[in-house]
Amino acid sequence: MKRQFKLLTILTLILTIGISSCKKNDFENKQTIKKLYKTYKNGQISECKHNGETVYSAGLNAYDAGGVVFDKDGKQIGTCNFGWGQPDSICGQLTDCEIIYRVKNNIWGQPPVDKYGLCR
Repeated sequence: MKRQFKLLTILTLILTIGISSCKKNDFENKQTIKKLYKTYKNGQISECKHNGETVYSAGLNAYDAGGVVFDKDGKQIGTCNFGWGQPDSICGQLTDCEIIYRVKNNIWGQPPVDKYGLCR
């Protein structure tokens, strides 16, 4: 009986550690990021800060495609197309940007990124 209890305790411990070490499916602004992925899955998405708020910068994997800045709810708040006129001022005010998604075989010659497992 003691042996079965020890075995059960060890199995429970292993399962607990295994489950807690799995990549989390929940992340901040999940719906917004998934929505942006639908449009920019052939491109790049960055998570940035603007005046202390989380925003997203996204662009397609195409020359002269420009970029767009979105708030945490996915509402467009700026256009950053430097090749087609004056970009919005927010484009130069983004800080702490981290690429959270980048398609492989991209025009930037950079490795793919999928921080939140969007392309599964």
